[in-house]
Amino acid sequence: MLKKEYFDSTSPSNRTMQRYLPYILTIGFLLRIYICFLSGLPNMHKDSYEYYGQADTLLAGGYVDYFPNGYPLIIAAVKTLIPRHTNGMLLWLHIFMSVSTIYFVYDIGRRLSGLTILGLIAAGLLACFPSQINYVRWLTTETPTAFFLLGGFFFYYRQQYTWSGLFLGLATLVRSNVSPIFILLFLLHILFSKNRPFLQRVPFKLIIFAVLPLLLIGSYCYWKTGKFSTAGNNQINIVYSVTASGPYIDFDLSNKLPEVNTTGKAIQLYIRHMKQDPLGFIRQKLANYWELWGFYASSANGGRSTGSRLLLGLGNLVLLGLGLTGWWQQRKNFPVSILILPFLVVTILHTMLFAMPRYTYPVEPFLLLLGAWTITGFLKNKATP
Repeated sequence: MLKKEYFDSTSPSNRTMQRYLPYILTIGFLLRIYICFLSGLPNMHKDSYEYYGQADTLLAGGYVDYFPNGYPLIIAAVKTLIPRHTNGMLLWLHIFMSVSTIYFVYDIGRRLSGLTILGLIAAGLLACFPSQINYVRWLTTETPTAFFLLGGFFFYYRQQYTWSGLFLGLATLVRSNVSPIFILLFLLHILFSKNRPFLQRVPFKLIIFAVLPLLLIGSYCYWKTGKFSTAGNNQINIVYSVTASGPYIDFDLSNKLPEVNTTGKAIQLYIRHMKQDPLGFIRQKLANYWELWGFYASSANGGRSTGSRLLLGLGNLVLLGLGLTGWWQQRKNFPVSILILPFLVVTILHTMLFAMPRYTYPVEPFLLLLGAWTITGFLKNKATP
């Protein structure tokens, strides 16, 4: 049984528990090596080929304004440095990023709670959580997005706002759907710093360095294409969402509607669909939410086995059960409560557009971190004197 002294931030036992962190990091590291190199599972997703194509265009001096170019830039950099072993080097980079997120959640949990055991619980959950291990092997944006997004919060809590802003900006450069997270973080930071003059409340370094990567890539896009943009797939994503319902997404819809060729027209199509069939619209959105967070995942049109569906559902049950309980317990504690922002943004956005279970991957570390408060509270109540 654990002793009460482990839950006392002033106790020497609280500090000495740090010795367990290297073991957790090592376990997480070995599990990720196995899934990437020894499991025999594939590494290339259908989107991976698009990212590689955009990377090749960047290396040739061009620019493709479709997927956000953050991950293609990473691929291009690795291709330049190690052209013969690009895939392998990218997998090692994913492993490094994923193990770093384990340390990030440890430090955030320990720093916000004052308890080493809470940080260790968060790190242990993340090190061994099945989906967090599985997606490291895919050469897609999931792992880099989680790394940069969680890193932004890691540096934010250390008040290293230059690095925090840079990491949040890079997260958006890799996956544009996370941009509302850092915008909300800025606003809440200003709102909850009421005891200082307004100008002192504004985190200028955070804002400048978050926006800087987006300005650079947008300016490069303008130079190459004549259009300032950081991601060119917004229009087509809105079109897809008109018929999207859970696992069903009509990826040919844009070809069927060639006249919908701007973001404005796509939004009009979306609103028209919502007005014409409000009940059908609601059913679609509920199906999208279930695709993200349901307790029994869809078959993905026959692409998932029963075991995979159960495992995904069980993972969601753990994430929501522990994470939302932890948030509720700490909802009046501003530094902890804002960890819910990624869950809110990604859930609302992809419920309203279209959903895939992998879109929740960058959110999972935040829910596991909040879940560590739930588990720590339970263990503290059971601890012996």
